[in-house]
Amino acid sequence: MNEEQLEDLKQFIDARISQSEQLIKAEFSQQFQTTNQKINDGFASIGEAIEHINNRLDERDKDIDQRLTKLEQQIAT
Repeated sequence: MNEEQLEDLKQFIDARISQSEQLIKAEFSQQFQTTNQKINDGFASIGEAIEHINNRLDERDKDIDQRLTKLEQQIAT
């Protein structure tokens, strides 16, 4: 192999490596975005569940307060 052929081979290898790096970066970026969206969706679902639980607890507390008020009124009379 002469110097010119060797230089052509080096350029070819560099080009292939560069293409592979770009493909890997693009795949990684896509996977990262997909994973990030799934995580965000999961956190949103968790937030909704916590909000629902808090609302149910608030309703239960109000119900208990109303029942206690009625009992207190019954005891007072």
